[in-house]
Amino acid sequence: MLAHSRVDWCFFAEACADILYAWGALRLQPFEKVVATLRAGPHPKPADQGSARQVRWAVEAAARNLPLSLTCLPQALAASWMLQARGYAPQLHYGVAIPKTGGFEAHAWVELNGMAVIGHRAAKRFTLLTSFPKGSATA
Repeated sequence: MLAHSRVDWCFFAEACADILYAWGALRLQPFEKVVATLRAGPHPKPADQGSARQVRWAVEAAARNLPLSLTCLPQALAASWMLQARGYAPQLHYGVAIPKTGGFEAHAWVELNGMAVIGHRAAKRFTLLTSFPKGSATA
């Protein structure tokens, strides 16, 4: 992890802050209020694979190094916020799966104009319930 540029480290620090904020916000605020921060911009920038890759690296690295038990949702929120801050219009998708053992599992993943950003490896097992911001493109 030491062979990264100063820009990478700035992304990493931003991802740490955003994940911690999301983790706390999900515990202290109603879910609807937290996802209301995901908004569609009037003129989003076209998808940029380099930015998506940089955000993915930063969020995954931060999640591995933070001393918390993190689920996919704080990571997806952090990735979405980071992309929004750069003028992109990411879509956070939320889905469920019913395992054979009973109960249910939930998962969140992020796409940028259909391009996978984070959480996409597990997403194929889940049935999409909704996307944020509301009215955004679905998977």
